[in-house]
Amino acid sequence: MSYWYVAHDDELLLDLDDYMRPTKTGCPWGEAFFRRRLRNAMAAGKLKVSEVWLVRSTSERHFHAIVRTSSFINRSDLAAQVSRLIWQLHLGSDLYRGRADLMRAVRGFPCASLLIRDEPIPNFYRKPDAQCDCTKKHSTEEQFNIVNSGGIACPVFQQLRGVSPWELFGPSSKESEKFIPLPAGRVPLELVMSKFIEGEENGTSG
Repeated sequence: MSYWYVAHDDELLLDLDDYMRPTKTGCPWGEAFFRRRLRNAMAAGKLKVSEVWLVRSTSERHFHAIVRTSSFINRSDLAAQVSRLIWQLHLGSDLYRGRADLMRAVRGFPCASLLIRDEPIPNFYRKPDAQCDCTKKHSTEEQFNIVNSGGIACPVFQQLRGVSPWELFGPSSKESEKFIPLPAGRVPLELVMSKFIEGEENGTSG
C-alpha cells in the first residue's frame, strides 16, 4: 500500500533528501537548512509553529518533515499557496520537488504539495488523505507510459499528482554529455542548444 498526505491548510510538508549530508560548513543538511532555519523563523515571529514531525522516508537517509503552523493557508488563494511552497524550499525541502510544486500551484492544481509513503506516519495527529494498492515507489514516467499505452495507471496518482515534471518543464536529457563552456556576455542560442554526447565527435543541436 501507499499512503498519500496532502498539505492541509495549516501544514508545511517537506521532503528532506540525504538529511545527514554535509554542507559547506561541515554540519548536516538537516541541521543547517531545516532545524536552524526553522528555529530562526520561529524566533523572528515569521512562522508560528504548533508541532514539528520528522519521520524516515522510504529512501535511505531521506526524511519527511511536517511543520504544523497556527495560521491557516487558504489553498484557493494562490499567493498563500505559493508562500507555503517557498517556506518548504527555504526549510530545505527537495528543490526538484519544490519547483514542480510551484508550477502546479500557479497552474491552479489543488494538491500542489503532498508526500507519498509506504506506511502511515506512526502516532500522527491525522490519517492519510488517500491510499492506493501500489507497493513500489510511483515512477512518473511509468505512470504516464501506462496511460499512453491505453492501460490503467494508479487512480490516486492520476487524481492527486496529475501532471509530470516533464509536462511542466519539458523532458530532461538522460544522455551523458560533455561540458560546454558558455562565454561571458551575450551567449549564442546555438551554443545553448548544442549537445555534445559522450563518445560522439560532433555536437548536435535541438
